[in-house]
Amino acid sequence: MKRQALRIELLEDCVFSASAATEGGHESLDRIPGAALLGAAAARCYGDLDRRDAWLAFHSGRLRFADALPWNGASPGWPMPMCWYHEKLAEYKQPEARKDVLRPHVIENLIHETTEEQNQPVKQLRGGYVHENGQLTSPVRELRLKTAIDPRTGRARDSQLFGYDALLRGQDFITFIEADDEMDNALFKRMVSALHGEVLLGRSRSAEYGRCRITTLEIGLPPMGESDGRRSILWLLSDLALVDANGNPVTEPTPEALGLPECRIDWSRTFLRTRRYSSWNMARRGHDSERVVLQAGGVITLIMANSFDRAALQRLHDEGVGLFRETGLGRIWVDPPLLASRKPEFGASNWSESKATAGPPEKPDEPLIHWLEETLGIDWRDKAEKKARELAESYKQTIEGARHWAGITDDLAHGPSRSQWSGIANQARENQGRVLFNALFNGDSAIVKEKGEGWNIEIPTGESPQRLASWLQNALRFDDLTSDIPKKHRDRAYAHIIRLLADHVTNTIQTRGA
Repeated sequence: MKRQALRIELLEDCVFSASAATEGGHESLDRIPGAALLGAAAARCYGDLDRRDAWLAFHSGRLRFADALPWNGASPGWPMPMCWYHEKLAEYKQPEARKDVLRPHVIENLIHETTEEQNQPVKQLRGGYVHENGQLTSPVRELRLKTAIDPRTGRARDSQLFGYDALLRGQDFITFIEADDEMDNALFKRMVSALHGEVLLGRSRSAEYGRCRITTLEIGLPPMGESDGRRSILWLLSDLALVDANGNPVTEPTPEALGLPECRIDWSRTFLRTRRYSSWNMARRGHDSERVVLQAGGVITLIMANSFDRAALQRLHDEGVGLFRETGLGRIWVDPPLLASRKPEFGASNWSESKATAGPPEKPDEPLIHWLEETLGIDWRDKAEKKARELAESYKQTIEGARHWAGITDDLAHGPSRSQWSGIANQARENQGRVLFNALFNGDSAIVKEKGEGWNIEIPTGESPQRLASWLQNALRFDDLTSDIPKKHRDRAYAHIIRLLADHVTNTIQTRGA
């Protein structure tokens, strides 16, 4: 089987609707559906393929685009297993310093029997994604309210208020593109290259949503785990759409629907939920038929027959099962180590950083290379992004120092708000270079003012405190930030730095809830 991992970095907010409902509050998925990736690849290359290759790539089911799940730089996050419970009043996360890490000793895997007496009520863990080292990731979403505009008057249209719940920019996800061995290598590589670079995913792509950057990663899927020979555990890594012999949707899976007729299901150790939705087909400009699926995170326990051949389980692990596998459904992890015991055993991830590095070989230190980069502006974006990350970290430490110095508790806001930083990001989209610097800091209409709310907080610097506005003005000087960037690219690079810095800060504020 051919397989290629891809990293997806959200450069702008992305909208992936959880249902086709047009009334009530909008809800977005907390992952990137494989259907969005299939659609993006088809939009780029479908028209250039002959009929045979188009059929193989997008209609035969031999090419599969998996859902993109959270990526922490070392390992993917898997959907929270529905068999994990904790005592209702117990804190299942580590203390505040490590609040994104699970505490394994308070988690109970109800698949496994126990001789201990259970005196306290238990509560199911729901939502989020768990990594092999115990880290808990909950993708950040943001709701924005909007209104339709009447083209005749240029004003807001009556009764046309709506909102988009979107995955917040700045987050990373990982997905896999898979193909059967029968698919031509050249065609598979063409599909992978179609999703390389900047792409638009999700809804409202013509407005301000959907911009992502996709790069390759040289890693594989986790292997199938070991079984005790009497039973096997199936962990649903994506939604699962099963049908019976008559083609009707199945909400209570059967061994036959799973392709394992020799087994039987242990319902006392099976944990499932269902949902219904209708996916949107952009090519036909309409909804497809309604799907009834078992939700990702479900766990199915199988009782094995004595003569059962585990090769069937290996195929299930590698290829998945059910309908719509080309859009990411039907992915299963057979006998995962995380579910092998009553208490989960977390450890160092098997996905090393070296394996997750997919960049090109180290660049030769040649004068011709430097001249080409300076002429074409190849590397100014890399320098700008690095400076933005460094500035964001410095700003975060400065605000924390100011909070501690002023005696402000963590649950209270301190410093500029998310909307104030969003104003800086918008200004960086409209202006560049020194014009942008002046718009931020100089004049009566400047965004960052020493007497402005949030910007006027004091930060400890040496013998006497300094206003945050002054600190930022010194940190964001045009000449200092662009001195090592070719002159012809400095204005654009400066705007890029400011916009990325603002994005980093707004994400931090959103995550903190300040």
